[in-house]
Amino acid sequence: MNHDAPKPLNSQLGTYEKVVGLLPPGRGARILDVGAGEGFFCRRLHELGYRVDACDIEPRAFRCPEVPFTRVDLNAPLPIANEQYDCVVSIEVIEHVENHFLFLRELLRVTKPGGRVIVTTPNVLSLPARWYTFLYGYSECSPLPLDAGLDDWHMEHVNPIGVPQLLAIFERYGAELEVLTTNRLRRSSWLPMILLYPLLAVAIRLRFLRRKHAGRHALHRRHIRWMLHPANLMGRITVAVARKRLVVDRRGPTPAEPEPSEVAVPCSGGTA
Repeated sequence: MNHDAPKPLNSQLGTYEKVVGLLPPGRGARILDVGAGEGFFCRRLHELGYRVDACDIEPRAFRCPEVPFTRVDLNAPLPIANEQYDCVVSIEVIEHVENHFLFLRELLRVTKPGGRVIVTTPNVLSLPARWYTFLYGYSECSPLPLDAGLDDWHMEHVNPIGVPQLLAIFERYGAELEVLTTNRLRRSSWLPMILLYPLLAVAIRLRFLRRKHAGRHALHRRHIRWMLHPANLMGRITVAVARKRLVVDRRGPTPAEPEPSEVAVPCSGGTA
């Protein structure tokens, strides 16, 4: 491991501070940082008094020797026992993994009942991001064609994800989305928000709340709530907080436990 001071991997201002404000209040809480990079956020949590563990693919990059580190493949089950952590945090990682279902299921598996999972990712459903996709056909999170021959494929945004998919996967594997917020609101989102929000609000309700969908209205209302949230329509980074149910009603396959080894109010301001 490199013991030089760790550097932040996320260039989006305010993301780390936003996540700190969403952590459990007890400073002795046990937290896992998934995709820890050099350990910048781990060190911050350690200084705040949390009990922190880290995991990522490259141990040689990790620069926070005071925090235990486990090498993991984030496209495979985590080598960590069930229900170990009060909170699991993953900052700007999920868009790099190939299987969102496996990834989020694993984050929830190692979280204690009643614990939190906090995931951040570039917002692909803000109104400016939708306009980008309309013009170019590519997601703003992955704005150029991917080079399939890259050796460091995992460093690319190979798999962007939006709020509807996060909500569905959280609910499938035993959690409820509690908070949706963002690091900052995009200035370029204000005008389309003012002009288009009434149309969007009417359109999504007409589509999802039809009489033929009556048996699913509770589900559809949850999606409408989060899809119309200002953090989703105007935010730069999606910050989602899910709470694991005390009694998990597993609607998907129960993963085998591996052997252990090594809505908040969005902030204001910001540029496009």
